[in-house]
Amino acid sequence: MVQVLFVDDDPDVLALVTLRLELDGHKVIPAISRAAANEQIAKGGVDIVVTDSMLRGGNGDDVAKTAQRAGLPVIIVSGEPERVKRHEIGDIPFLSKPFEPGLLMAMISMLAKPKTA
Repeated sequence: MVQVLFVDDDPDVLALVTLRLELDGHKVIPAISRAAANEQIAKGGVDIVVTDSMLRGGNGDDVAKTAQRAGLPVIIVSGEPERVKRHEIGDIPFLSKPFEPGLLMAMISMLAKPKTA
């Protein structure tokens, strides 16, 4: 089972994607802010981070950097066209909103290696 830290400041998106990930067999740790996400990364118990690029009170790019420093794989999602362009040339996998849930599941399967049984 992969433990996914999913970060989005939209409660509806957070709930919907969390449910979809759980139905796919993942354990999900939802975080509604950058601070909550960074706190969870520091605690550990995360196999992969999926974060929105735009968050209130800070951006998901900061979450991605924190996760990478912790050695975690990251997927960034965003509906902002300028961020899409910037991430297309970066080294972090990126999904443009709205995205197909199956594509997110496939990316998680490719990138995450469960640390727990």
